[in-house]
Amino acid sequence: MTVKSEAVKETSFITAVIRAAEHERPDAYVSDPYAELLATPRSRAMAEAALAEGGTVGSVIVRARFGDVALGQGVAAGVTQVVCLAAGSDTRAWRLGLPSVVRFFEVDLPGQLEAKEELLAPVADRLSCGRVSLGEDLREERWTARLVEAGFDPGSPTVWIIEGLLPYLRLDHFTRLIENVRMMSGAGSVLLIDAPHAEFFRDPANETFLTFMNSRGSAFRLGFDDFGEFLGRHGWKAEAYTLAELAAGACAWVPAPPARLCPPHDHHWVARARLA
Repeated sequence: MTVKSEAVKETSFITAVIRAAEHERPDAYVSDPYAELLATPRSRAMAEAALAEGGTVGSVIVRARFGDVALGQGVAAGVTQVVCLAAGSDTRAWRLGLPSVVRFFEVDLPGQLEAKEELLAPVADRLSCGRVSLGEDLREERWTARLVEAGFDPGSPTVWIIEGLLPYLRLDHFTRLIENVRMMSGAGSVLLIDAPHAEFFRDPANETFLTFMNSRGSAFRLGFDDFGEFLGRHGWKAEAYTLAELAAGACAWVPAPPARLCPPHDHHWVARARLA
């Protein structure tokens, strides 16, 4: 399927609107100077509507900082291959100053990455690493072969990033996805991933937001009571934290997020996992 970038739904850039607003705060928890370029009028309107219906910003901002730190640690340890699945509005290849030896692969639906590239054209010279983009549907199987054709080496250690995708997947799609990632991972690979906690769906405070997401065709489906245990059953040894646990300082290697980003009803997991 060929999709012109003009026709791509801008709703995937809602998270960029949230990161742009955070970046402007004097007490910002994450720095993303390029998110503003992706904050289109439509994505701003969609973000305002979602927040008005009870959406929260904490999970978006916290997973961004968690991933920034973990990716930096992986690259410092010598990993030179990064794959961001459902890359959407991710700007790490532009803003983190990654070494030139790093190859940063981005995969998303056809047209999505082209739309992002157009919006980020003013800062194209900020790419310090080698970036490769692929338009593929991750629910299909061919993305793995396409990734290899694009120069990905399954035998080398990789930092995998999967953010903001799981709420929209069926369990069988997600299970197949992380099993494919495991099979494509060389020794020393790291998976950075987030997901709603199952409590998000049980909390009455989230009913209005969940109804809103369902009405706009972006229903939240998938949540986990114990995300680390689930990842463990599928070949990954994970350290998984809820936002509340991070706010309490449970993770020694990432700064504790402020309470404003971890409200009681934002039940969410972030995890770093390695091959078991």
